[in-house]
Amino acid sequence: MMPDTRTYSIMAKPVGSRCNLSCEYCYYLDKPAESLMDDTLLDQYTRQVILVHGSGSEIEFAWHGGEPALAGAAFFERALAYQKQYGKGRIIHNTLQTNATLLDDDLCRMFKSNGFLLGVSIDGPEDLHNRYRGNTFNKVMRGIELLKKHDIPFNTLTAVHAGNFSEPERVYDFLCELTDNMQFLPVVELLPAMYEEESGQRFATPPGIYSKRISHSVAESSLPPEGFGSFMCAVFEIWKQEDLGRKYVQLFENTTTAYLGSHATFCTHDAICGHCACVLENGDVYCCDRYCYGDYRLGNLLTEPLKTLLEKNREFGLYKTYGLTDECYECDYVKLCFGGCPKDRVRMANDKGGNQNYLCKGYKLFFRTFSDWLRKCNTTKP
Repeated sequence: MMPDTRTYSIMAKPVGSRCNLSCEYCYYLDKPAESLMDDTLLDQYTRQVILVHGSGSEIEFAWHGGEPALAGAAFFERALAYQKQYGKGRIIHNTLQTNATLLDDDLCRMFKSNGFLLGVSIDGPEDLHNRYRGNTFNKVMRGIELLKKHDIPFNTLTAVHAGNFSEPERVYDFLCELTDNMQFLPVVELLPAMYEEESGQRFATPPGIYSKRISHSVAESSLPPEGFGSFMCAVFEIWKQEDLGRKYVQLFENTTTAYLGSHATFCTHDAICGHCACVLENGDVYCCDRYCYGDYRLGNLLTEPLKTLLEKNREFGLYKTYGLTDECYECDYVKLCFGGCPKDRVRMANDKGGNQNYLCKGYKLFFRTFSDWLRKCNTTKP
C-alpha cells in the first residue's frame, strides 16, 4: 500500500494583523487586530493540523502575521509542547516569517534549539528597503546579525515594488551577502472602490470566485506589468553566471521543477491553490492569506473540524485553473505559470478586458528566457 503523503499549506497568524511596523504596501493592516491566540485554540489548532496530514507526510507549522514575534517565546514553547503531545513519531517543521526587528536572544535561543527556519522580510539596500517599510533597515539588520550569532537558518523574502524593481543587480548583490536562499514577491495592490474605502479597507478585495468584477486603479507601490519579469530576468543573468548551484532562488527552482514535469513547489504557479488555508488568532479559517475577507471565510475550527473546512476550499482552489483566460490556455508557458496568483487577475480602470493577470507581460518575458536556457542545458548534455 502506498503511504498517505497528503499535505496542506496552512498558515497561522497567532497575533492576527498586529505588527510593530506599518509598511505602505502591507495588505493586512486594515484587518482587525485582536489578542494572542489562546491555549484552547492553540491546542485544537495543533491537534487538527496533525490530523489532516497524511500519516506518511511531514508536517509544517507556518507562523505568520502581522508580526508573529509579538507572540513571544513562551507562546511558541507551548506550541512545541502540543506538537510533541499530538505528533508522536511524526516529522514536524516550524517556519516563521518575521520583519526581524523584535528578535532578541531569548527568542533566538528558542528558535535555534527547536530547529525553526525563519524568513526575513528585507527589500534590498537601505534606501530601497526603507522606501515603503519606513526607517527600519538598521533594525532589520540587527535582527539578522542575531540570527547569524545564534546560527539560525533563514531565507530572505523581498517584495519587488515600484521603489526597487529597476535596480535588480543592487538588490540581488546585497541579498547574496546575507543568505543563500531568497524569495522574490511582486507587489500588486489595487486601490479600493468607494464602498471598500468606506468600510476601512486600504486596498481592494482581490478578484476571485466570490469577488465583484469591477475595475480598479493600482496603488503607487505596485510594479508596472512587465516590472517583475524584467527584474527576475536580470537576477537570472547574474545567478546563472555566478551563483548556479550556490544560491537558491525560489522562482528558479520552481520553474525548473515545473519544466521537468513535476508539480510546482509553491502555489503561485501551481495548477490549483485550494490545498491551503489561513487560520487567524480567533480560530477563523479563510481560503488563503490574501483572501481574508468575509466571502472567503470557511468557518471556525472551534466549531467545525479543520478537515471539513478544508474540503470547502475545493471550489476556490479549482478556480485557479477554471478562471484562466483563453489567452492563458493558448500560451506556450501555461504549464509554468498557470495564470499566476488569482489575486493579480485584475480588471484595470478603463480596461474592457477580463481577468488576465496584471503581471502577464513580465511573466511571459521571464518564462521565455528561463525555459530557453533550460532547453539549451538539456540539449547540450552528453
